[in-house]
Amino acid sequence: MERKNITLEESGEFIDKLRNKFYFKREIEKIKVSDSPGRELAEPVVSRYKSPARDTATMDGFSVNSEDTKLYPLKIAGSIYAGDEIKYKLKKGEAMEIATGAYLPEGADAILRIEDAKIEEGLLYGVPLKKGKYVMYAGTDYKKGELILKNRHRIRAQDIMMLHGLGLSEICVYKKFRAAVFSNGDEIFGGLIRDTNSPMIMAFLKEFGCKPVFIGTVPDDFEKVKKKILAGTKYDMVVTSGGVSVGKRDYVIAAMQELGEVMMYKVNTRPGKPLAAGIINEKLIFGLPGKPSGAFIAIELNLRRFFAAAPRPVKKYKISENIKISTPGFDYVVFVLIKNGEVVPMGLENSPLKIFKKDEPYNVSVVASSPRSLISDGYIITRKDIDKGTPVDVNLFF
Repeated sequence: MERKNITLEESGEFIDKLRNKFYFKREIEKIKVSDSPGRELAEPVVSRYKSPARDTATMDGFSVNSEDTKLYPLKIAGSIYAGDEIKYKLKKGEAMEIATGAYLPEGADAILRIEDAKIEEGLLYGVPLKKGKYVMYAGTDYKKGELILKNRHRIRAQDIMMLHGLGLSEICVYKKFRAAVFSNGDEIFGGLIRDTNSPMIMAFLKEFGCKPVFIGTVPDDFEKVKKKILAGTKYDMVVTSGGVSVGKRDYVIAAMQELGEVMMYKVNTRPGKPLAAGIINEKLIFGLPGKPSGAFIAIELNLRRFFAAAPRPVKKYKISENIKISTPGFDYVVFVLIKNGEVVPMGLENSPLKIFKKDEPYNVSVVASSPRSLISDGYIITRKDIDKGTPVDVNLFF
């Protein structure tokens, strides 16, 4: 069923459904743990033993029995360092010097910090301690058979530490999502205009952890557009730009309808409205707008969500000029530069991209045609006019 002219919120909900259905329909491979950051687990990680294996000191000092700390002094029976195999059993009235990370000797149940200790004539004095003070008990970190990382978890740097700690050198992950990328248009195919969208799309997909493959450009020819789409369905996804609007020679939507099903068409954002999503041969196809910033926003607000990529950091700034929206009913995306602690909308006279005069309506369709608009510090989203000096939420590119 086609969803048409939907809100950004509705498109987000639909993108989530597509992700649930298609994202993990991939083969599995085994790779080195050191190569796994950013990859998704294809099976849960379960501990094969407990950690720490024995009660461990969390501070430098002296291992003691807490009952003995009610009455000092104590005899120092020796020293223990991390990695030592100590079989000594602590006797009543004894203590052993101990380093952080070392196992406690039998009979010890607390650590007297070195800061709280005083040695006089070879005897140890300190403060009363409760059982367990500065001790990490065996199995505190994790127990044998405990679930550490869930299936489909995306590996982070801190997970690498845990995986190595578990004694794993290899793990099973999903293969990288493969995406076929191509652009439409006689002007692109004939070389009159450079294909700038495809390199940007591929860079985005790489950022999302994908493996994009450029399969070329195609002219405004219905049969050739169909053939190119079909060629892309041998991959996990097809992403194309151009040919998705309402022009007489925009053939992507018609080709998608003939080959499969258009599930979503047109999201009420400007730029980025003519976005299409469909299914052909059980594979996803996304048709992006041809205008550079339109293609960018379609990826930024939709495909970013599909790949569950990290959201942009958001920070409040005051806007330097008035923004007058020409037509209500849309989420308008305005690219901005940060200058002197304020944000300057791209396209206005005080920006590098001088398109509109002061207080002239802000026409995002014009801005969308300029790749220069993307050379900015971030963007804001608004549904209404914004007055100069109003604090706005800026989605930052850094």
